[in-house]
Amino acid sequence: MGKIFKTPKDDSVEETLRAMHLANTVDNVYEWGYGWIRTVVVATISVFILSAVEANSDFSLWESTVEWFYFKLEQLGNWLVDLG
Repeated sequence: MGKIFKTPKDDSVEETLRAMHLANTVDNVYEWGYGWIRTVVVATISVFILSAVEANSDFSLWESTVEWFYFKLEQLGNWLVDLG
């Protein structure tokens, strides 16, 4: 036998691979769960901050976004009219 397998019944390599797989699975589940928790927390904080800014000023993200989209749509329409 070689250096790794001392006897035909020695399954240390299989046990090592099984332990590595378990550690990798636990690590992936932890990172996935931590990532989702971090995303939810950061999104909630962002919503509260944006709401506070909009409530205490004349700034409105929704109106700014809609006006920007309307302006781009109007520019596209003018470009299409000038094209034809």
